[in-house]
Amino acid sequence: MSKQAAEKPSRIAPVEAGHKIQLPEEWAADLGIGDVVLLEKTEAGILVRPRRPVSWDEIFAQKLASPQPPTALDLSEVSGDDLLL
Repeated sequence: MSKQAAEKPSRIAPVEAGHKIQLPEEWAADLGIGDVVLLEKTEAGILVRPRRPVSWDEIFAQKLASPQPPTALDLSEVSGDDLLL
């Protein structure tokens, strides 16, 4: 962290339209903040953290996980009329 950022641990920033807050440029650079951050709501306020890089393997592992095995579709009450588009 730069000496300047350590000397000023807090700043006032305007909240723009759409609830946007601009981080001080040197803080973002010092903390490695890029395009996306993690926001955490705490009792003290909002904590902004850099997001760690995520691999495609991690993304697909979460997306493809199924809590239960797939079941067969029950077509016993479906008539031919129900299948018309």
